[in-house]
Amino acid sequence: MVEGWTSGEEAILAAFDGEQMMADLEALGEIGWVAGTGLQRMAYSPADLAGRRWVLAQMQALGMEAGIDAAGNVVGVLPGSEPLPALALGSHTDSVPGGGKYDGALGVVGALACVRTLRELAVVLRHPLLVIDFAAEEATTAASPLGSLAFVGALTVADLEGPAWKGESTRALLAESGFDAAAVAASRLPQPVGAFVELHIEQGEQLTGAGGGVGLVTGIVGIRRYFVRFVGQANHAGTTSMARRRDALVMAAPFITAVREIAVAQGIVGTVGRVDVQPGAPNVVPGCVLLDVEIRGLDELLLDAAEEALRLAAEAQGGAFTSGHCKAPVPADPALLAVVERVCRRLGVRHQPMASGAGHDAMNMARVCPYAMIFVPSEAGISHAPAEYTAPAECMDGVRVLLATLLELDRRI
Repeated sequence: MVEGWTSGEEAILAAFDGEQMMADLEALGEIGWVAGTGLQRMAYSPADLAGRRWVLAQMQALGMEAGIDAAGNVVGVLPGSEPLPALALGSHTDSVPGGGKYDGALGVVGALACVRTLRELAVVLRHPLLVIDFAAEEATTAASPLGSLAFVGALTVADLEGPAWKGESTRALLAESGFDAAAVAASRLPQPVGAFVELHIEQGEQLTGAGGGVGLVTGIVGIRRYFVRFVGQANHAGTTSMARRRDALVMAAPFITAVREIAVAQGIVGTVGRVDVQPGAPNVVPGCVLLDVEIRGLDELLLDAAEEALRLAAEAQGGAFTSGHCKAPVPADPALLAVVERVCRRLGVRHQPMASGAGHDAMNMARVCPYAMIFVPSEAGISHAPAEYTAPAECMDGVRVLLATLLELDRRI
């Protein structure tokens, strides 16, 4: 017997059917898959809704009380033996255009595998168990992650006016798919939640570079975006001497390289994601350059330092620096993180702490309950692409850690 676990808990872990879980993941991955293009299961598309109906059918087959709510979230409930707040597992099944089969889906299918294991052994947890397939997690609507925002009361009808992936408003996309905007914004978690644990692929190369294992997510990074404007003088490219030019792109160039240098110095990531050169003709000296800049990191102090350095670098080249979208880091719950770490040691699964550079539904769930995330490797660091892949053994390790964490939380909380 593994130290710290009862014989009953060991029997539950031994009963986990990894092959069935992988078969489910493959079956779900066929819904919306287009050869040569990848997964086309964008939020509220016919393929996305078909995927949600597949998840709902799995929940019902496992004997869960399940349904699709007004926002499109699929929620299954497994009653507990005591009147306690629920433990929640899950992720999402919508995709980016041309995505892969593992992003989000592994967390949903893995949660269903936990339920299947419990049901096959007739195990009843102390806590109710929620399994959630969140709607519109990917940034394909104006309010993504839409489903989890609605759940925690942070979504408004006004948020749905911005554009969605089809070019129309998110409100219009919802209406086409049979959803009412007011009802979507009013969607809420069906019951109080004591803890949320999300299994997900890493979507980067850190775990692969370290030889595998699982990642214990210490937090989801904060995101800050900026707009930088460099104004020179548009002029004829053939008749204006080099000495007389006031080339806005030449002004912007040192700042663009400074973004990388500042990010490296602060141990964060920084990106110039858009360069708008005006007037944008080969025979005109650029008169104005607009840049969209983003930095991400888990430490607010490092983000503050990077922001100030970027501001000074822009001003040194004559640029105007303006702050845009800002989202604070969301640290994971230390107590839950300690439980996941203890579980990894007991299972003999290699693990390491790491930050999540991408956003997830967990960051919204953190508004109403403690959260933890478990990462498994993405081969070659590829995600949001058809080549996205995680080896079956690594998927199974992630679900074993998820199941063992669920058992440990049910006993301790």
